Amino acid sequence: MSAFVNYFGDETRSTPINLAVVRVLLGSWALWRMVSLDWNFYGEWPRHFNPPIAYLHQDVFFTLLPYLRWVLAGLLVLFIVGYKTRWSGGLASLLMMHMLAVKSTIYLAGTIESLFACAYMILLFALFCEDDVLSADTVIETKEKSIDQLNAFLKEGSDETHRARALKWGLLAVGFLYLGSAWGKFMNGPIDIWLSGAELQRDILRSQEMTGMTRPLAQPILEYDALAWLGFLGTGLVQASLIVAVLLGLPITLSALGLIGFHLSVVATLGLYFIDMILVLSLFAAWDVAYRWLAADAEDRVTLVYDERCYFCARSLYLFKYLDVNDSVRFRSQSDAPPELVNREGVDLDKEMYLFRDGEAYGGYEAFRQLFKQFRVFAPIVLLMALPPVRMVGNRVYAYIARNRSRHFVCSIDAEQS
Repeated sequence: MSAFVNYFGDETRSTPINLAVVRVLLGSWALWRMVSLDWNFYGEWPRHFNPPIAYLHQDVFFTLLPYLRWVLAGLLVLFIVGYKTRWSGGLASLLMMHMLAVKSTIYLAGTIESLFACAYMILLFALFCEDDVLSADTVIETKEKSIDQLNAFLKEGSDETHRARALKWGLLAVGFLYLGSAWGKFMNGPIDIWLSGAELQRDILRSQEMTGMTRPLAQPILEYDALAWLGFLGTGLVQASLIVAVLLGLPITLSALGLIGFHLSVVATLGLYFIDMILVLSLFAAWDVAYRWLAADAEDRVTLVYDERCYFCARSLYLFKYLDVNDSVRFRSQSDAPPELVNREGVDLDKEMYLFRDGEAYGGYEAFRQLFKQFRVFAPIVLLMALPPVRMVGNRVYAYIARNRSRHFVCSIDAEQS
């Protein structure tokens, strides 16, 4: 299997894992980068250095930047959990682009361009938010489904494929971004300059002058013109290869790994330029393949028995069905649970939900903890749920819901049958 996915060749996947991972990864990275920037510092610059967008160099914009980052932070947190993604993601991307554009009036570098790419990806998630089903929005939308629909999904699953249009068009945009970079290299000056590799050598010397640092890995390139030529030409070819592979529907793994290698070589020879693009490229990794390996396999099967009349129970289990990519959890309702489970001593299915693993029965709060344990990616949550204070609160919350589910959380069977 390919380590990276050409979504332009095929925008569908068998699970929704990739979209969820990318949303969390993208949102978390943008949150950290945008909050950590010193926005107060940029307002101290006396003049702009980017004439095409000079109209954005306004005192009021720079004054607002430190406050806007916290508004952006709130929107990105909502985006990460997938709450109101169309609005939280849409507003976050537009606000992020505005802040970056204002900053670009005084300083335009690789970090800014990379963050623009992240903002564009967030906007695509907002536009195609219906594709992303592992989100808070999906849990909220389950209230529109009947209890019969929820039970059918938990017991039988779904054969639908999952579209990833945000990643499809995002990949195309990234491909053209690298093509533009390659084109700019070959068009920047006379042909004999880039054929000789002098442009790369000049960039290295300029970086050393600005930073006052001499990087050992950069010295051979300065000393041997052949290495400079190979580095310069190879960079352009690797950058151009991505869009070719994307448009032809070919595997993009070699191009993606080549670009990541290129960015690492830039770090080694020039410094932390375009480091964010490694994150952007990782968005197109086959995360679902890695997740399938981490998730419990079908041989490590458990059975979870829940109250089929309980709307809250069915809705709270909904996302777990999507996460169970290897069918390792058998969801059964009280009415169709095997007799050997229903009639076990000490098991009261009318009182609480139960998970059965290797002959052991776990009820209530512990059943939820064991359900999380079935998915190795939730190991930190499993450990947290085992802490005495968390377990105490969790048991009380579960007991309250169980005691009151007949009043607040259970659908009326008579109403459904009438």
